[in-house]
Amino acid sequence: MNDNTSDSDGKRPKTGMLRSGQAVSLVSVDKTLLPKTRRKAKGNEDAGTIANVKIVSPVGARGVAARQQIQQKVLRSASARIGGAIEQGTLSAKGAKQLLVARMTKALGSTDAAETWYRSHRLEALGGRTPAQMVRAGEVKALMEHLQASGAQKA
Repeated sequence: MNDNTSDSDGKRPKTGMLRSGQAVSLVSVDKTLLPKTRRKAKGNEDAGTIANVKIVSPVGARGVAARQQIQQKVLRSASARIGGAIEQGTLSAKGAKQLLVARMTKALGSTDAAETWYRSHRLEALGGRTPAQMVRAGEVKALMEHLQASGAQKA
């Protein structure tokens, strides 16, 4: 699925896979054929004026599938790096907070609720300490294991 059309400036040919939103060509059409904009144009506008419209190439099903596979590989790689940092105890406090708040945002529905949970929710199973206290003490691994065990809904 190669694209050998000219670049948007019309000077050099492009070769390779089609990309989302890749300009294929520039076409001149009568402005009366185009939908009107909501704001009023300044001055008098001729009904027969010409407008330039970019025709954009679609992305095929194989291109979409390839993009999804790449995104999944990137996510697995990032997950493995974060998991390794947690195991080794090398995850920074800032990184641990971001990870926990992002995880709890999904469970609680908002970033504000997740921030409040991080600072003030006491986890009885972990000695009544807050997640912030556990992160500062370097006990991210125990905290993550507790969240996985509890399913993060009850935390």
